[in-house]
Amino acid sequence: MKPHEALNQILKDLSLSFGDGLAARIVMKARSDAQAPIIGLDEVQYTEIVRVLCRDLRVIGMLGELTVGEKQSQWEKLVS
Repeated sequence: MKPHEALNQILKDLSLSFGDGLAARIVMKARSDAQAPIIGLDEVQYTEIVRVLCRDLRVIGMLGELTVGEKQSQWEKLVS
């Protein structure tokens, strides 16, 4: 899967817990914090977005640390 497709999958996953609006804001903040471009996302930048997402206190609070660890592994494998 390409990085932008994988990021869309993460957005869908997060939308189940947070709703569409908040999930989109969480992903956009992670993308900004990772200094990843909106267009032309590569695998390294994608991986950094995943790591930032998995450190987000809202994500940890909603999903729990164990689930976040599992999600991080799952999300990173989407592009490999």
